[in-house]
Amino acid sequence: MKRSIIIFFLCFVTLPAFSQEVRVHKSEQERKAEREAVQSQKIAFITQEVGLTPAEAEKFWPLYNEMERKVREVVHKRNNAKAEMYKLFASDEREKKGSGVEPAGYSQGRTAAGDQRDAAEIAMVDNKPKGPAAPVEDLLASYMNSFQEENTVRMEYHQKFLHIMPAAQVARFYLAEERFSNKMLRQYIENKVQEKSR
Repeated sequence: MKRSIIIFFLCFVTLPAFSQEVRVHKSEQERKAEREAVQSQKIAFITQEVGLTPAEAEKFWPLYNEMERKVREVVHKRNNAKAEMYKLFASDEREKKGSGVEPAGYSQGRTAAGDQRDAAEIAMVDNKPKGPAAPVEDLLASYMNSFQEENTVRMEYHQKFLHIMPAAQVARFYLAEERFSNKMLRQYIENKVQEKSR
């Protein structure tokens, strides 16, 4: 009897853990499917807006994907440098309270009483770095150089795009890319508003 109760209890304990694991795995699959769907929409939208011929599209999209991968790598380095700068300038008081360090891009000081970002920025700048000045200088150099790196990558691929299609089409591509990004941002905001209203 005791043995069957223990087995019954273990089944109940492991079942929720198993179902949670399946749910997390499913969520990753859903995110991947969403990314692929957005990428497909982007390709269709830009191809139509620019008026790419099949021959141009065959040459253009591999180059574009290559450029996007390189730009993502540069942006990743920039975000890492920014996160490290946040860590260096986190106040001792915040660490004692155990609230941790804000992620890169976190907007401090936003309250129900109003936006206090200016005061928060001054407070962050006034903090003394915890280590020697060199790490701050290295991180700052890495952060600022990432903008130049990104520009270099974009200019390199801009020239490659001009070998595939005329300047007017390249210009249409940049405009279509921006319109698509704006469209996706609006769609994201609308979805969030609808979720909150439920």
